[in-house]
Amino acid sequence: MLDNGKRVSSGMAGGRMARLGTFAIFLGTAVAIAVVGFSPRAAAKPAPDNAAGEQTFKSNCVVCHGADGTGSPTGKALKVPDLNSEAVQKLTAAQMEAQVSDGKNNMPPFKSTLSKEQIQGVVAYIRVTFGKKK
Repeated sequence: MLDNGKRVSSGMAGGRMARLGTFAIFLGTAVAIAVVGFSPRAAAKPAPDNAAGEQTFKSNCVVCHGADGTGSPTGKALKVPDLNSEAVQKLTAAQMEAQVSDGKNNMPPFKSTLSKEQIQGVVAYIRVTFGKKK
């Protein structure tokens, strides 16, 4: 075999090719492991920030629902549901998010004042804080 006009042993060139092939296989395997290993974590939805949900609740919901979720005097006059009740707790997160976003009965809509993430956070906070107590 000739390389730039010089004769090179095919054993030497074959050794380089074998090492390059081994390196390519090793590199490909490492990339595949990295993609498979890290993709699920990167694509996973982060858990709602409970502190942010609590702050949103205190800033927007306590006036009617009260700190304990049973309803403030104003809320009771408006007939707000008790957030601890089975009727509220059996709602799905999507149903609760829709009620916070769009409003219902005497509850005003919050879609123009709260972001989607804030609404999701406050719903998560309500479900954890006022969920069924054992």
